Amino acid sequence: MRVLVCDPGYPIADVRDVLAEAEYGDVATAGPGVAALLVSPEAPVSAADLDRMPDLRVVATASTGTDHIDVERAEQRGVAVRNVAGYCTEEVADHALALIVSGRRGIPLYDRNVQAGGWDWLSAGMPQRLAETRLAVIGWGRIGRRLGEKAAALEMHVRWWDPLVEGGEQDLEELLRWADAVSLHAPLTDQSEGMIDRRRLELMRPGAILINTARGGLVDREALRDAGHIRAMLDNVWERPPADDLRGLHHVVMTPYVAWLSPETELLPYQLAAEAAAEVLAG
Repeated sequence: MRVLVCDPGYPIADVRDVLAEAEYGDVATAGPGVAALLVSPEAPVSAADLDRMPDLRVVATASTGTDHIDVERAEQRGVAVRNVAGYCTEEVADHALALIVSGRRGIPLYDRNVQAGGWDWLSAGMPQRLAETRLAVIGWGRIGRRLGEKAAALEMHVRWWDPLVEGGEQDLEELLRWADAVSLHAPLTDQSEGMIDRRRLELMRPGAILINTARGGLVDREALRDAGHIRAMLDNVWERPPADDLRGLHHVVMTPYVAWLSPETELLPYQLAAEAAAEVLAG
């Protein structure tokens, strides 16, 4: 039995306490004899990858999202897919809140102006008061709810939309029109991919902020590039690092996929994924 770790950034020394057989490898060349794959979002697992491993029993990912894995094909093959949820709820909610605060106060754009030799009070537009900010949370899971709690403590007005949870707003487009800030916390699925498209971006009021700490694919890339009437604050984009077409845009601020990261979460998702794989292998 082989346990293959398919991401060189995976801290293999730490997961060997749980899975002593763990070894680094490449999912593209994995074959018979591999019983478990440990991956991160940077190591996609396609249907073809799964079909090359007749002995595979489990794919465990050190992430909440599973959109980098062909889950449908795994289910057809009887391969368990395990993710880790809840390990970074506080961190992602904090990061989204920090992007809202910095966006409303214009901090990144002011920094760009001063670093370039300027001293323009309105280079980022008029700074806005945080209290009474109208925040729309798209996706009311652990992270969305936690962000809502933190934002309400700062006296923001919070509304939310989630087609899978009762009690939220019914009209997403009306919510986009209402909001000063929109924070995305939905999973990437066939139904949600590109949900923030050109028409919906155009509904957002001038100066509104779009925060994405979820998945880049929730937003239409070309439409976002053209949406100069809003500010986009992104922690997750379509590829890492982002391509040239996303860099240098005045209305786009990006962080390098760090919303989940803190000293508390640096190793935890990998260890939890290893434990989940070990449970499946142990039956």
